[in-house]
Amino acid sequence: MGPATVATMVKKSFYDLAFGVAPGGARKDAHYILDSLDDVKAALADELAEETNLYLLCWYGADLSLHVYQQGELAQSIDLHPFVTISIKGYPDITFSGPGEPIGYDFRADDGAGDEEEGLSSKMFYGSLGDAVGVSVDWSRIEVPLLSGELVADDDEDDAFELVDGNLASYGYQDFEE
Repeated sequence: MGPATVATMVKKSFYDLAFGVAPGGARKDAHYILDSLDDVKAALADELAEETNLYLLCWYGADLSLHVYQQGELAQSIDLHPFVTISIKGYPDITFSGPGEPIGYDFRADDGAGDEEEGLSSKMFYGSLGDAVGVSVDWSRIEVPLLSGELVADDDEDDAFELVDGNLASYGYQDFEE
């Protein structure tokens, strides 16, 4: 049973790792509803291991946030962009000052440069960078509050948790654009 069909609203604490782009040329609205920071770190590492997702961050300005809910209420939202570094052999490191604000490489210049498939954004899109790319998140600089009270759990998959964007989500992964 998916979250859209669930009627039970539950007031538990959880992390919502949100990664997405507004509908347009690309679509993604992924959320990970989790109960531990270690699980959030692992989920983010998996997302950032996919070159297409790096393309969405760099070219489309994808949102990348960690929302902290305490007893069903949004307590804090953390923009994760300033803590992400993309390292690609032969290119300067790419960091972000915010969504759609990569620093270190001009992705818009790719758009008008000769062979489109040779640009860095195209290489990311087609996943052709392979071992030349690495991504790190500086978790030591992110102040993430601990969850309090009753936490979500993997056996809560039939419960619905209301997110800041109004979507209803259940424990684990869901992409509202799929």
